[in-house]
Amino acid sequence: MKSMKTLGRSTASLLTALHDERRTIFSLDDAVRILGGTKKTVSNLLSKAQQRGVVTRLRRGTYILVPFELGSESVYAGDPWVVADRLFEDKQRYLSHGTAMAIHGMTQQPQILVTITVADRYPETIFAQGTEIRVTGLPISQFFGIGRKWFEHGYVMVSDVERTIIDCLRRPDLCGGFSEIAAGTWMVKEKVKTKKLVDYALQIKTKAVVNRTGFLMASCDLGDEEDMQRLRSALTDTYHLLDPTMPDDGRFNSRWRLRVNVSEEETRMARAKARRDLSDSLPAL
Repeated sequence: MKSMKTLGRSTASLLTALHDERRTIFSLDDAVRILGGTKKTVSNLLSKAQQRGVVTRLRRGTYILVPFELGSESVYAGDPWVVADRLFEDKQRYLSHGTAMAIHGMTQQPQILVTITVADRYPETIFAQGTEIRVTGLPISQFFGIGRKWFEHGYVMVSDVERTIIDCLRRPDLCGGFSEIAAGTWMVKEKVKTKKLVDYALQIKTKAVVNRTGFLMASCDLGDEEDMQRLRSALTDTYHLLDPTMPDDGRFNSRWRLRVNVSEEETRMARAKARRDLSDSLPAL
């Protein structure tokens, strides 16, 4: 038999204050700030609230309110994107890489984990009620091309389309490899602002990204000669792998100083699949 979701006076005060603040995900420190008292006392109160199915602990010190409309359900994980964002709301952060691709409609692949970039943070993996959250770090100086995006359950910070492409070219391992990037870019090519994409590629200060951006734009028929010249002027004599997740082989491309270790057939197949998935997702006329 499931326990009743009864509220004591302190728990009711906490929930009222959290709703007033439009906060469904909160920390132990938030609860202490609202209720007063010691951490131990408030932690005991939250433990009892969890037993009654009023809140769910996402991880140590972080909780989420269980919506009343769920009835007797006592465990609630919430929207994974919003949860990941709120876990780091006191820091500069944004949803990135494969997760950002999903948000922008650049992939039809199911996302089994959430990737978030946090300023000056060591990489780690967090599990919050079954959701795997992969955390990667960047210096605060490289935080640009980021904005808010609203969802039904709240807003999240996320990279824009162009920054998403650049991040994925910098870390193909966090989005499924170059073929997935090429397919995703093709899916949103009408939305890509090529001048901004080139600006970002030069601003990120990773040489391999400049090479890969030029190759990607050429393969997706993006940009004009001015865009290409800006990228080519930043090239060095060093060759880089097109996809560092793949074996170190393949032909050399002198125009973009790349070792093309991804077959054209693989990229074509990824695009074809993306085209079919996109077509299947459109409403019938």
